[in-house]
Amino acid sequence: MKTPSDGAIKIELEQWPRQQHFQFYKNFTDPYFNICVELEAESLFNYSRLNNVSFFNSYLYLAMLAANDIEPFCLRLIEGDVWLFDKINANVVQLKEDETFRFSYLEHATDFNRFCTSSKQAFELAKSQPFFSEQFYSTGLACNCLHISVLPWLSFTSFSHASNHSEYSGIPKLVFGKYNKRTGIMPLSIEVHHALMDGIHVAQYVARLKHYFDNASKYL
Repeated sequence: MKTPSDGAIKIELEQWPRQQHFQFYKNFTDPYFNICVELEAESLFNYSRLNNVSFFNSYLYLAMLAANDIEPFCLRLIEGDVWLFDKINANVVQLKEDETFRFSYLEHATDFNRFCTSSKQAFELAKSQPFFSEQFYSTGLACNCLHISVLPWLSFTSFSHASNHSEYSGIPKLVFGKYNKRTGIMPLSIEVHHALMDGIHVAQYVARLKHYFDNASKYL
């Protein structure tokens, strides 16, 4: 993984308040921890339906906005150093008709309509290419992003990822589950690197995401 040349600031560990926490967790065999929460998504679901916009695009967009608001979600571990990125994008899993998946790369945007247009293009491009494509190698290995998956068929209370921790980049991994129309609840799995953040930061992210869900008309 290459050291970033722009769009990122190197954290001076000696002045970083969690420097000792970083040193403690960074060499763990598995330094990631996972929290599953029940998102109250009824407000966003109803807004999306009434305004004829994609519920899927809506929560993807707001998940990215929330990540860019919470500084620890913008931190990455690269070659032993911690870097703070000024923009976090997303690699999102797309399912093809043959039940294989591809990764689509979505740029961070602050305009929902523009995001919907670019995401449609990204989804179509990803599905048109083989799994190991030029796009996979150019964007699939980027670290200034979230990894987002969706399991719209399942409501879950725990989740674990296939993992390769040879390089602990610290990319947060989000998995959205099945939205329950009766309860208005949608499960969300959040996996993050403990050397870069703690439970309080995940709680801050969830609170920010809930704010966006509850006030969708202001942001979509």
